[in-house]
Amino acid sequence: MKPPVPSTGPEAHPPTSGPGRLVAPTARLLLPAGAPEDIWRTVRQTGAGGSDVAAILGLDRYRGPLHVWQDKTGQLRPERDVRLERAARRGHRLESLVAEFFTEDSGLTVLDSPGTLQHIDHPHWIANPDRLTVAPDDTGRDELGVLECKTRTWRSARIEGWRGEEPPDGPSLQAHWYLTVTGYRHAYIAGLLDDDLVWFRLERDDELCQLLADAVDEFWQHHVLTGIPPQPDGSKATADLLARMWEAEQDATADVDPVETTLLLARRRELAARAAELGGDLDTVDNRLRALLGEAEVALVGGRPAYTWRQNGTFAAKRFREAEPELAAAYTRSVPAVDLDRLKAERPETYRQYRARRLVVPTEG
Repeated sequence: MKPPVPSTGPEAHPPTSGPGRLVAPTARLLLPAGAPEDIWRTVRQTGAGGSDVAAILGLDRYRGPLHVWQDKTGQLRPERDVRLERAARRGHRLESLVAEFFTEDSGLTVLDSPGTLQHIDHPHWIANPDRLTVAPDDTGRDELGVLECKTRTWRSARIEGWRGEEPPDGPSLQAHWYLTVTGYRHAYIAGLLDDDLVWFRLERDDELCQLLADAVDEFWQHHVLTGIPPQPDGSKATADLLARMWEAEQDATADVDPVETTLLLARRRELAARAAELGGDLDTVDNRLRALLGEAEVALVGGRPAYTWRQNGTFAAKRFREAEPELAAAYTRSVPAVDLDRLKAERPETYRQYRARRLVVPTEG
């Protein structure tokens, strides 16, 4: 089902009343901003939001389609990630600062988010925009836009792909999902990269909005409503989730589908053989590149760096201790460490509980 054609007009105003009121060309207010977190999380389960879209498409480093399915069906087991929680708190607290810097830089007026929005014809399409924008001379506020505020360290910004002429894929997809839900014609993405503000304006791409709508509809109808989980993707995030989904029963066996298992094992052997073949070729190329450099660390082609072979890798602590025992002793310090041998001997069940699950596939023969 295609989303309604967006329009702007007298209804495109900040909300002045409670839930249900039309607050965007194609969206109503589902939950006002500032609602208690437990209520917000419950409402969030009723639809796909901006942070879910990239995961549904398999483009999120931290979540996959299986994560979203478990979340929306109420089966996701709570798992604390202190690092991600700290990053989320940091981002939330700095959101106002990013909006303030964006206002100064762009000259636009920034409005507070109305809250959680829901598409008028597709109730499972929801959006939680950080802010809204409007030109300062637009007294009728007929040209509202979405503003997404992001904070990144230089390291995470480099991984995510900031600093280019186009915004990174993740924030761009999130912003376009908000345009899909609200019907607005443009959005801004502002990123505070350490202490440097970078921002982009995105014009609504109706074809991309339609692709996102189709992907979310298919996921919702075929998986969430039916209760049938999506097939696991190949991400590390999904591998970690699968390892946490079940409490492993020691030495327990399970009868698995013979046809699917045979096909998967054959495919795995094929991929493993190709990886081994390609891996050998890649090692050969890498060694030839190393030989070209010799004692140098930076290779130049036409006066420009082409590749590097720097001595900045992992410190060889064992080799250092063997070659320089006295110096190693002077720079050795005691650190708290868990006595794993004792834990394993005295509390075997606890020891086993915190061991990772390893997938081992025997070779043929």
